[in-house]
Amino acid sequence: MTLCQQLFALAVVVAVLTPAARTVTMDVRPAQPEGAATAGARTAEAEVALQSATVPTAEVDPEVTEYPLTAPANGVHGRVALRGTTAPRSGGGDTVTSGALPVSGYGTVGVTWAHDAAVVPDDAIAVKVRTRTGGGAWSGWTAAEYHDDHGPDPRSAEGKQARPGTDAVLVGDVDQVQVQVTTTKTAPPADMKLAVIDPGTPDATAQEKPAIDTARLAAPGTPAGDAPSTPPATDGGDDGTGGEGDGLELQAAVTTPKPQIYSRAQWGADERLRDKTPPQYYEVRAGFVHHTVNANDYTKSQVPGIIRGIYSYHVRSRGWSDIGYNFLVDRFGRIWEGRAGGVDRPVVGAHTQGYNNYSFAMSAIGNYDIAQPSSAMINAYGALFAWKLSLHGVNAASTSQLVGSKKFKAINGHRDAGSTACPGRYLYAQLGTIRSLAAKAQKGWSGRDMIGNYVGTANPDLLARKTSNGRLMLLDVVRKGTTWRTAGRTKTNIFAPWASQIMRVGDWDRDGRNDIIAIRKSDKVAILFRGRTGATFYPGVALPGSFKGVKMLASVGDVTGDGYPDLMGQPKGDRMRIYPGRGLAGVSPSYPAYSAVTGTQQIGVGLWDTDGAPDSLVRNGSSLVLYRGNGPGGWSSAATISTAAASWDWIVGLGTMPGSTTKLVAVRNKTTKGVYLVPQVGGKLGTPVLVTTRPKFDLAG
Repeated sequence: MTLCQQLFALAVVVAVLTPAARTVTMDVRPAQPEGAATAGARTAEAEVALQSATVPTAEVDPEVTEYPLTAPANGVHGRVALRGTTAPRSGGGDTVTSGALPVSGYGTVGVTWAHDAAVVPDDAIAVKVRTRTGGGAWSGWTAAEYHDDHGPDPRSAEGKQARPGTDAVLVGDVDQVQVQVTTTKTAPPADMKLAVIDPGTPDATAQEKPAIDTARLAAPGTPAGDAPSTPPATDGGDDGTGGEGDGLELQAAVTTPKPQIYSRAQWGADERLRDKTPPQYYEVRAGFVHHTVNANDYTKSQVPGIIRGIYSYHVRSRGWSDIGYNFLVDRFGRIWEGRAGGVDRPVVGAHTQGYNNYSFAMSAIGNYDIAQPSSAMINAYGALFAWKLSLHGVNAASTSQLVGSKKFKAINGHRDAGSTACPGRYLYAQLGTIRSLAAKAQKGWSGRDMIGNYVGTANPDLLARKTSNGRLMLLDVVRKGTTWRTAGRTKTNIFAPWASQIMRVGDWDRDGRNDIIAIRKSDKVAILFRGRTGATFYPGVALPGSFKGVKMLASVGDVTGDGYPDLMGQPKGDRMRIYPGRGLAGVSPSYPAYSAVTGTQQIGVGLWDTDGAPDSLVRNGSSLVLYRGNGPGGWSSAATISTAAASWDWIVGLGTMPGSTTKLVAVRNKTTKGVYLVPQVGGKLGTPVLVTTRPKFDLAG
C-alpha cells in the first residue's frame, strides 16, 4: 500500500501557556465534498449510530518494536546495534537511512528522538517512509508529518517526559518498512528510533452499537426515567394530573442532541499501557479539527486496530500519558472515544500545543490533504462539536473565543493554531459547514439557568421560611413599570423547621415541575420535595448520601449541561466541587470545580455573563466575588463585583427574568429586614429596589 503525502515543513512559533493554579485531576473514568451534508447533522449522525460495528470483546495487547537509528546523547552503556546508517549531505546536515525492517499486523510506524531543551524546528528535519510487500518493489517515499506543536504542552508533567517525533504513519498490511531522515543544518537528533507497531489481533469480536450514549451520562447506573410512574400519595389538594411525560418532552426540546460514541473498550484499548496518574482537567473554550494522516481506504473492521496503533505510538514511543486526541472519527461517520477521563469532561489532551488546557480535539482518521472527507464524517463533526461545546456554554457559531491568551473561533482547524497542514486542505475547507451544522444543532441555554417559578407569573419566585412554624412561602416576582416587585406571598404545604438551608432547584427529577430541596440540620441529608402543582408539593424524600462537612452548598442550575440541575459546595479541607444532579438517585460522585475558595456563602446566579454556562457568586465578608462557569470545567475566573454585602443577611440568585435580559438577585437588610431586588448592570450589581419588609422569616432560597 502506498501513502501519498508531501511533507509540509514550515517554521513554527510555539505558544507556551502556563495553566492557572486551578487545574484539577481526578481518578475516573478544497471543494464541497460530493454528498456532503449541509443540514440535519443530528439525523445523519443518529442513523450511523444505529448501525453496529465489529469490535473486540476484550483488551487487545499491541506489540511495539523500536529500532535505534542514532546513538544516545550521553554515550552507549553496553552494545547498541544501530539499524540506521548516517551519511553527510553536501549542503549541510546528514541523512540517516534505516535498513529494511519487518512489519506485522496492520502496521503503524513513527520516528522519535530524545527529549531535549532545544526544539528541532519543522524546517530542520524531514522524515519519509516506504514499504514493501513480499519480494516486490518498494513503494514510493511518503512523508511522515512532523510538527513541533503537535503534542502535550512542554511545561506540563506530560510534556516534560515526552519524546519529540513524527505523527503516526499507518502502513497497513505490508512486510517491510524503511525510513529516511534528513537534517538540513545540524546532526541528526540523538537516540532516534523507528517504532514499528503491530496493533494486535482480538481473541474474539462482536457486533455492537456505540457503548457511550451521551444522553444517559447524566445518571450513571440509574434506570432511564428514574421518577416514579405513580406519584406518591399526599394529603388533599391537586389530583396530580398533567402527565409526567410532558416534562421529558420539554427537556428534549431545549437540550442539544447528544451523540453516541464507541468507547475505548470497543477499540480494544489496553488500559495497562497508559499513565497511571489521574487524567488532567481544565476547561473548554473551543474545539480543534485534526486528521491522522494515514491511508483513506481502510475498512470498517480495521478502525479499532488503527486507533490501537495510534494509541500505542503516542504512549509507548512518544511517552505521552494516553492517546493525544479526545475523540476520533472514521470515514464512515462513527465517533470513537480517545483520551480517557470522561467524554463529557474537559480532559486535557495532547493535540494542539499551547492550547490543550482550553480546548478539545477530534481527529479524522485518514489523510484529508489528498482526499475529500465523507458527508458522514462532516455530519459527525457537526453533532459532536455541537454537543461538546454546549456542555461548556460555548456557542458553536462564536468567532471570538479567548483560548489561553489568543482569540479563536469556537471551531478551528489545527493549522489555525500553528504552522501545519493539519487537518488537510479538503477537511479544512469544510470547517464552515461543520460550524453551521453545529450551530443549528445547539438549542440554546435557557434550560441551564437558575429556574424557580412555582406560582403566579412566569418569573422566578423567592422562597422563604416563616420563623414561627417553619412553613415555606413563595413570593412571586413581577414587573412594575421599569422595575421589579414582589406580589404577595403564597403558602406551600411544606413545613421545614428542621432545615438549615432551603433551595429552589428547578426540575430536579425532570418530570416537568419545579422542585425544592431542604438540607436537614441534624445530618445534612438533602430532602427533596417534588413539585405537584403551584405551591403544592409531594411529601419529602430523603436523597442518598449526606452533605455533612460541606460548606457553601448551593443550587447552581445545570452546570454539567446534561439536563439535570446540579449542586456545588466545598467540603472541609477540600476544593470547590460539582455535585451532578441525578434525579431521585441524588447526586453523582462529585469532582473538583476550582481550587479552595475563601467565603461563607455561595449563591447560584445562573447565566450571569454572556456565555451559556451557569455562574456563581461567593460571599466573603462584605465582598461578593463572581466566579465565571465553564460547565463541566467548573469555574474559570473570578472578579469582585460588589463590596456592599456586609449589611445583608439574605442573598438569593433569581436568574434571568423571562422575556428580558434582566438578571436579579434578592437581598435582605439584616437590620431593617427590608427585602430588595438588585439587578445586574454591566456585569455588576446595580441599585437595590426595596420591594417588601419580611421580619418574620428566617431563611430564604
